[in-house]
Amino acid sequence: MGDYMNATFVQRFFAYIIDILIVVILLNLVTFNINVDKLNDLNSEITNYLAEYDPTNVEEVEKLMDLQYQYEKESVPVNVISLVIIFGYFVCFQFFNKGQTIGKKLLKIRTVASDNKKIAFWQIFVRSLFIHQILVNTISLILIAVCPKNIFIQAYSILTLLQSVFIIITMLFVLYRKDKRGLHDLIVNSYVISERG
Repeated sequence: MGDYMNATFVQRFFAYIIDILIVVILLNLVTFNINVDKLNDLNSEITNYLAEYDPTNVEEVEKLMDLQYQYEKESVPVNVISLVIIFGYFVCFQFFNKGQTIGKKLLKIRTVASDNKKIAFWQIFVRSLFIHQILVNTISLILIAVCPKNIFIQAYSILTLLQSVFIIITMLFVLYRKDKRGLHDLIVNSYVISERG
């Protein structure tokens, strides 16, 4: 890796927090008026329902699934816009900014390929598929369009679980591996390096 040190977990974590805040602000600016009333009503209904929810009652489980499915269907336009923003920021912007997002630039870290070479577009894309939930969200949008409620809920639950496991393993890798590489780094042979000298 040349003269550079690998970025620490703390550097990567805070860069990610900054980037997520930027993405959330962008998303809110673009989607502030899309299905707001309907989504707020459904969210309130789900919250109120959960206060008295009995997971052993089959009818209550079915009602909760109906509410969640309806919420996901109403969220499709926002989720599509979210995917576009996430792809634009974490893939395109990072590629054209030589492996840096705004958070990475502020924390003075950069994503590079092996031997400190400029990272390729496909590497940034594949990393983002897993770590920024692009793959899971794309599959979910397809499933909500073509699957009945029960199949969608089951598939979505499995996808969410797999995504969570992937992120936990990645965090543990970055914390405990000597080279500080996450699972997504290993898949595409990338490194996140510190530029702090």
